[in-house]
Amino acid sequence: MPDDEVRTDEIEEEDEWGGAPAEEGPAEEGADSTSGGKRNTILALLVAVLIAAGAGWYFVYGPGKPPPPPPPVVEAEPERVVEEEPEPVLPALDASDPFLRSLFAAITNNPDALAWLLGEDLARRIAVATDNVADGISPRRALAGLSPTGPFRADGKGEELHVDPAAFARYDAVAGALEGADSPGMARVIREALPILEAAYAELGRPDRNFAGALLEALDRLAGVPMPEPPVLLDEQIMRYEYRDAALEGLDDASKHLLRFGPENQAKVQEAARGLAERLRAGGAPF
Repeated sequence: MPDDEVRTDEIEEEDEWGGAPAEEGPAEEGADSTSGGKRNTILALLVAVLIAAGAGWYFVYGPGKPPPPPPPVVEAEPERVVEEEPEPVLPALDASDPFLRSLFAAITNNPDALAWLLGEDLARRIAVATDNVADGISPRRALAGLSPTGPFRADGKGEELHVDPAAFARYDAVAGALEGADSPGMARVIREALPILEAAYAELGRPDRNFAGALLEALDRLAGVPMPEPPVLLDEQIMRYEYRDAALEGLDDASKHLLRFGPENQAKVQEAARGLAERLRAGGAPF
């Protein structure tokens, strides 16, 4: 046989993936006949995974669609800085009269009260009057501008001696001035002017209390004065009168001074005192 002739039955048959067939031999039961079968199985699994991944991408994003962009980063707005309004600068004690007049004149139109506000050293006079009443002393000197013009008068004789009701009218102006100043407005004015009033009170040399404390004591003292039923009987002494009722005569001078106002005016003063004290306490410290 010529050299270039090759029998077809002698050609080694290539397997499906181009590898030479394994030597023939008995196949083990239950095993692949060739190592190429194992490779086929591994490659088939890889192809299946790739197809599945591609299909998932297709159904989620669609053909030709890129994955969605990440959510935009929202920058937080800078905190707003709320600037507090500066507290008003109050005048010094010696220069405080115009400031105090403007405050108190805004809450009353009573001519007698306005006339008293025209005096000098308002803060010091208020401090002294407050300290007097808190200690049970009559504040007549500090409130000289509001003093009654007519004299005290009594009526009747002996066992029937009593305060003349006409004498009560002398205090109509003072009671009217207090009645005309509303409690909320007065409390607001006192709080606004408190540093000046405290400075004036400090000059009195009272280490045991400040103006705020003295004011509440004074208001409570006035509010607690008993109101007698008229006629208010008197006993005549040398150059003066005394209350026949020992409970009334035993009161301090500030309280007895309020008794001279008479029932109607006394009620006005006490209502104003209670209202102001209530407002000051409701507003908190330092009252």
